[in-house]
Amino acid sequence: MRRPSSSVARGFAGALAVALLLCGVVPARAEGGMSDQKFKPGQEAPDFTVKDLAGADVKLSSFEGNKVVLLNFWGLRCGACLEEMPYLEDISKRYQDKGVVVLGVDTDGVGAEDVVATLKDMELVITYPLLLDPEFKVTDTYTNFLVPLTIVIDRKGVITYIHTGFEKGAEKHYEDAVKKAL
Repeated sequence: MRRPSSSVARGFAGALAVALLLCGVVPARAEGGMSDQKFKPGQEAPDFTVKDLAGADVKLSSFEGNKVVLLNFWGLRCGACLEEMPYLEDISKRYQDKGVVVLGVDTDGVGAEDVVATLKDMELVITYPLLLDPEFKVTDTYTNFLVPLTIVIDRKGVITYIHTGFEKGAEKHYEDAVKKAL
């Protein structure tokens, strides 16, 4: 069986993402907010090193001591993830000078070109670092493959907040968690 070309696959992924977004499809959410999570607030965040879209290494522990990290796991076919991204972009812009970095980890295992093409198709301009996890090592460490998953990590490398799913208004909770971690 012949595989579709990269542009066909990107087109399909983009169309699917638009359909999910328009339908308001939200992935399953853990009851009680954290019951299905691998971590709880107060635990140390496991370190990792992955590549960003430009191919540069990004190591989580490099932010320890000087940055609060808002770590977001998302997927190209996740309507809620794509809906959430502009809110994360806003938080990134407003808090970057206060010692906050937003990192978005794509959970699809695709290359940078697919991520860039989908964001372009969705007309999303994201300036915070988007990270690739082609072997699902970080995704498997942190998630149960329920996305979006948002985690706030304080300057000491300790998880202070976890939220699965996205619904309008959740961004206020993210911001509150970031402020507390500062």
